[in-house]
This record gives sequence, structure tokens and C-alpha cells, in this order.
Amino acid sequence: MNDKLLGINKLIEEAIKDGAFPGAAYALVTPEGTFVNNLGNITTDPNPIPNTIDTIYDLASVSKVVSTTTCIMKLIEEGKIRLYERVSTYVPEFLWKDVTVWDLLTHTSGLPADVIRSKEILSKEELWKRIFLDHLIYPKNTKIVYSDLGFIILGRIIENVTGTTLDQYAHKNIFEPLEMMDTGYNPKDKERCAPTEARADRVYNGMLQGQVHDEKAFILGGVAGHAGLFSTAGDLAHFIQMILNKGKYNGNQILSQASIDYFFKPQVEEKVGISLDTSKRSLGWIVKGSYSSAGDLVSDETILHTGFTGTNIWIDRKNEIGFCLLTNRVHPTRDNLKIIDVRTRIGNYIIAHFGK
Repeated sequence: MNDKLLGINKLIEEAIKDGAFPGAAYALVTPEGTFVNNLGNITTDPNPIPNTIDTIYDLASVSKVVSTTTCIMKLIEEGKIRLYERVSTYVPEFLWKDVTVWDLLTHTSGLPADVIRSKEILSKEELWKRIFLDHLIYPKNTKIVYSDLGFIILGRIIENVTGTTLDQYAHKNIFEPLEMMDTGYNPKDKERCAPTEARADRVYNGMLQGQVHDEKAFILGGVAGHAGLFSTAGDLAHFIQMILNKGKYNGNQILSQASIDYFFKPQVEEKVGISLDTSKRSLGWIVKGSYSSAGDLVSDETILHTGFTGTNIWIDRKNEIGFCLLTNRVHPTRDNLKIIDVRTRIGNYIIAHFGK
């Protein structure tokens, strides 16, 4: 193994020993090559089950960029969606007539972050009713408020425009061309999935394994614009390669270079106190700024996203490096937040040892 990779493994092994997560899989894409590895276990309770390179992880909000944002850009390229078109054009039930697709992608629409007491919602119909009746909580484009609701609606846009389901469209147009064979919603081989957290409520009782952790995505049948995607580190390496290769994978143009450039172009930003390192977002993605989950040393041309279950992805175009870390840090409990520090330390190590 490349000696420099041993440093990544050591950081992950230390995090496992510290109880940050039971185990992890990662993919590192560099000009030197692509490296995929796994460490630790997928569960420690009651008996340890070793992790493998083929373990499938619940990506949580990483779904927003790998699937939903990519699908939206594909539909823009096909001439079926416009960034600055009103959402109500594609989703007539949406009440706020001045909110656009761009507003949803940049988390500046005015929508709240979440649905209150989403664990108590018992049907898909009830959830959609709550979403469509929710009021805007701030004037649009006045601040950034990260919103699951905005991306749930983006998923609805994809389905209404294509006449098919989000999972079917994403599979045919994104995952299949990228040879991401273990990526999708509602995985069939649940035994290969890393378990997340136990639920005990009116909706579900038992350990979640191969079923989406997010409560809203769960009630929507496992397929939603904000969460629900499952994948492996090896599959995400293909996605990262495509982004770093200007939209191409194995000679096939998956997205245009114009779309890739859009991902790296900040669309909105907010100051963080007196810091010159602002909070920035492009379309769907976070652009390297304050408190970056990719670490302190990545370049300004870095896009990134995290997932609640313990996943993250970042791509540094200037250094020609991409990385994803997949864990089930919510197993056995979501109260464990040690991963936040681990992510940044690994990112710093990678740029220091593999960067230009």
C-alpha cells in the first residue's frame, strides 16, 4: 500500500478506537491513482461484524448532490428545466409563486429547514400536505437556511418533468452510465448495508438496515430528493472521477463541462462574524468556506457535502483530488458527534500529502 495512505488509515483507526464510528470505507481520487479501502466493523452490538469493501452505506444528505442536484442539471441540459423558472410551473401545488428552482438549489427560498415533528407523520399524503402548507420563514434570497424541504420539492420536480420516479431517472441517466452498480434507493441486499439506528415509534420498530434513516424519506417510501440514496465508496469514486474529468467517465459525457463549472461557482454567500472566510454555496453543493468539512487546506475550488448518518464527500478541482468517507456514525446512537473533528483532520492530511 502507498505509504501516504497509511496515514489516512491510521487517522480512521484512531477514530474507530475513540468510538467516532464502528467502521468506515473511503475512496481517494488523485492524479496518482484511485484508492479504495475499508476499516473496522459495520456493527459492534451485540457481536462485531467486519466491514468490507462492498459495504453499502446510507448516504443521507449526500443524496442531495450525488443524485438530486446531478439529475436537475441533467434536465437543464436536456432543456426540460430552467434554473430561474418558478417552482410552481413544475409543481402546481407549491403556493409560493416567486420561488424558483435556483432558490431551492441554493437554500435561499425562504422555506424552513424541516417539518416539525416529522417522526409523528404516518403517511406520504400527510407529509406532502405539511410541506405544501408550510409558510416561508424569511424573505427569499435574504439568507441561507439549509432546507430538506427545498430538496424534497426538487425531487418532486424531477418526477413531474420526467414522468418517472426519481430513483428510476437517476439510475438510467446517472448511476448506470457511471457504472455505479451498487448505488440506488431501497437497496435489495440489506445484509450488505451498514445498520444505522434503532427506531421504536408508531411508524417503525427495529434496527434500520437497508432502510433509510431519515424519517421523511422513510415515510416517502425511501425515495426522496433530500435523502434515501445508498452507495459504496467504490461507486462514489466513479462519481468523483467524472466531476474531476469535466463531466466525462470512461469516454462518455455524463454532464457538460458547463454544468461542472456551475458546481464550483459560488452562487450565494454569507459573512460569518468578522471572518473573511464566508459561508458559500453553489448549486446544491457547499463551496469551501468557513468550518469546511473538507478541512482547512483544500483550495477555494472545492465543493463538498455531508450526510447525517456519517458520510461526506469533497472534490478539490485545483488539487485534482476527491475524497469520500462513508461511516454509520449514528450506530448505535445519533448523539455521537465525534466525526465532525475526524473529517477535517483527514482532509488536512490528504491535501498536505497528496495536494499540489
